[in-house]
Amino acid sequence: MVVVLQRRVPPLVVVLIAAVFVTSLVAALDARAGGALYDHLALVPMHVWRGQVWRLVTWVLVERSPVSLLFAAIALYRFGGDLVLAWGQGRFGRFVAAIVLIAGVGTAVLALPLGPAWWFPHLGGTALADAVVIAWALQFPEARIRVYQVIEVGGPLLAYGTLGLTVLFAAYYGIAWFLPELLAGVAALAYMNGALPRSWPGPWRRGDGATGGRYGDPHGPN
Repeated sequence: MVVVLQRRVPPLVVVLIAAVFVTSLVAALDARAGGALYDHLALVPMHVWRGQVWRLVTWVLVERSPVSLLFAAIALYRFGGDLVLAWGQGRFGRFVAAIVLIAGVGTAVLALPLGPAWWFPHLGGTALADAVVIAWALQFPEARIRVYQVIEVGGPLLAYGTLGLTVLFAAYYGIAWFLPELLAGVAALAYMNGALPRSWPGPWRRGDGATGGRYGDPHGPN
């Protein structure tokens, strides 16, 4: 996928990318020095239920590899930037906050009956990036991206394919390992298809800048 950096980035997207970069780099340097910042920021259901509720938010700000860090930044820039321009910063901010909390709280709850998920630490991953890609694909169903200069994909195929790949990985490696990604993808699809209440993730108002195809309004055609 080729990304051309040639446009103004919305301030909220800049803040999100900067937060992920700074937190990830600090955690990486801390780990090299023998620290345990990764452990304190990770989403670990066992610790959440013991009162460490900050983990429901901090986990998404930390990427453990340069590749995942770059992927997160590109997804926020390319797809998040378009969504901010279409929705406005307020609605996009509520969407991101809701995705993070749904993935975090949902993981903590579903970990109760899933043994391995109870102690497994989640950091970053593709949860937020997947949700943003899914929302973008359905907001702009006519738009296309090119993958490895070979395949052009977009619209519902990209949206459902993104979640499908996560399901595939979960089938191979275990659902406990991919709970945040699965929940984030399902929540994004539900939102864009109008399956969630109109008040989620905040009061819906026509005329707040939403544009796009028939998914432009997550509760029906524009």
